[in-house]
Amino acid sequence: MTDSRLFTRLGTLRQLEIFARVAEHRSMARAAETLYLSHSAVSVQVRKLTEAVGLPLHEVIGKQLYLTDAGREVLATANRLFAEIGRLDETINGLKGLKAGRLRIAVVTTAKYFLPRILGAFCREYPAIEVEFHVGNRAQIIARLDSNRDDLYIFNDLPRELDIASHRFLANPLAVIASRRHRLAGRKGLQWRDLEHETFLMREPGSGTFNAVRRHLDRRGDSLGKTMTIESNEAIKYAVVENMGITILSAYVLADAVGTDLVQLRVAGFPVMSDWHVVYPKSRSMSLIAERFLEFVLKRGPDVLPMENLERQVERALARV
Repeated sequence: MTDSRLFTRLGTLRQLEIFARVAEHRSMARAAETLYLSHSAVSVQVRKLTEAVGLPLHEVIGKQLYLTDAGREVLATANRLFAEIGRLDETINGLKGLKAGRLRIAVVTTAKYFLPRILGAFCREYPAIEVEFHVGNRAQIIARLDSNRDDLYIFNDLPRELDIASHRFLANPLAVIASRRHRLAGRKGLQWRDLEHETFLMREPGSGTFNAVRRHLDRRGDSLGKTMTIESNEAIKYAVVENMGITILSAYVLADAVGTDLVQLRVAGFPVMSDWHVVYPKSRSMSLIAERFLEFVLKRGPDVLPMENLERQVERALARV
């Protein structure tokens, strides 16, 4: 039996869960919303945890909540504890024959255009498995990966600063996209200089798409002209439809319903070819469910995706003549 004074003082796992959610959102009010608790209930549980530890776990500067050194240590330990409990849960479920359990997936924004189809097929095969599906920008998903919060992650621009394992499973062409009403729509043989007066509606710096485009242009000695930053693919698409500017996004967005109002511009040097990857920390012991889903993605993903439509978008992106 563990003989630790801290062990006997610590409250419930629920307190650690609440504190982890506060740390994630850097706000007690936001944590309370996501947990469906009152602000006072969250505050009380964090205070009790603080009293158990005996050191302040957070501080508020201005209106922003920051973790103290003790708070970061408690959060790191809580995440490790949750991961171990999750592995125990998966082991027990594995002994039951993979009939139940939980799969945690976190993906960058553009992956939401195709990953639900894979998840849907997987869940039909394993209906008792619960899925947590998180969507965020690249920085948010890297933060989740760095804190080991999920089983698997989907990126199109690998976070090479982290010690990860990755598996390529789908091509990702980045094409120049405009409204069907744009003055250059339908023109062939466009050069990058033909776009120098255009406004580019782009994802935020640091996003996978932005990084890939920047590297491509740097290699060619080109640069973006006037840009407008929009932190949502959906907002970018509708702004392009309204002819507010042009964009560079995955050609797969053209398979979406709004794609009927969008066209690819035939620009030399495009599309920029990249890939989608399934990623996980090398240090993480994968659960049986995560291993099964990874195998499902790599071996059966193309069978459940509308590959004819997706491949048609790739072919159109490559047809620059």
